Amino acid sequence: MKKQLIISIGTGRCGSVSLSKFLSSQKSINFLHEGRLVSHNIRRLIKWDDDHENLFNWIDFLINLDHNKFVGDTGMYYLPYIEKIIEKYPNVKVIVMERKKNEVVNSYLKKTQGRNHWYDHNGNGWEIDNKWDPCFPKYDISEKRMALEKYWDEYQSLSSDLIKKYPKTIKKWTIESFNSSNVKNEILDFINYKLEREIDKDFKHNTKLKSQKETILNKIKKWF
Repeated sequence: MKKQLIISIGTGRCGSVSLSKFLSSQKSINFLHEGRLVSHNIRRLIKWDDDHENLFNWIDFLINLDHNKFVGDTGMYYLPYIEKIIEKYPNVKVIVMERKKNEVVNSYLKKTQGRNHWYDHNGNGWEIDNKWDPCFPKYDISEKRMALEKYWDEYQSLSSDLIKKYPKTIKKWTIESFNSSNVKNEILDFINYKLEREIDKDFKHNTKLKSQKETILNKIKKWF
C-alpha cells in the first residue's frame, strides 16, 4: 500500500491536539502535532510565507520515516501551501478543524500574553518570538483582538474556498462534534483507514479538565 499522507489545518486553538491524539492512537498511523517528533527530538515548524523547500523536505522526511502506512502533521501554517501540497502529493487527505470565532480568539489571547504573532511589531510593545512569529500571517492592525478576529475570518474564508475546489481531498469538522463516534468514523473513512479502530476514548483535549475544574469550583461555592 502506498503511504497515505494526512495534513490537518485550522487556526490553532481549534482542536488540533485532540485530532492528533485521536489519529495517533490508531494502528499504523504516525500523526504529529505542529512538527513535534518526540522519538527524534525534532520540532519542525513552517513559516507562513515562502518556506516551500523546508515544507517539502519535512513532508518527504515524514513519508520515509518509518513503516507506518499513514503519516502526517498538523499546523495552522500549512494553509497557504495546500494547493502545492495537493499538486505534489495527489493522494493527500486534508482535514480542517474549526472552532467558534470567539473561543479561538479568547484562547489565543490567554495563551499568547505578552506576544503578538499577527502584527509586525519588531519588539515594540510585544515580545519577539522567533519560533512562532513566522508561523502566522501579519496584519496592519496593532490591536491584537482585532487582528485575531481578522485572522479567523480570513482562515475560514480561504479554507472554505479550498474545500469547494477540492471536495474529495479536503473536509472540515468542528471541535464541537469531534468526540462523537460518528464523526471519528467519518474522519477515518475520509483518510481511507480500514484497520481496527479506537473510537471509544475521549480524545477532546482540555475539555475534560475544564469540566473537572468547573465541578470543583461549583462544589467550593456550595461550601461558602
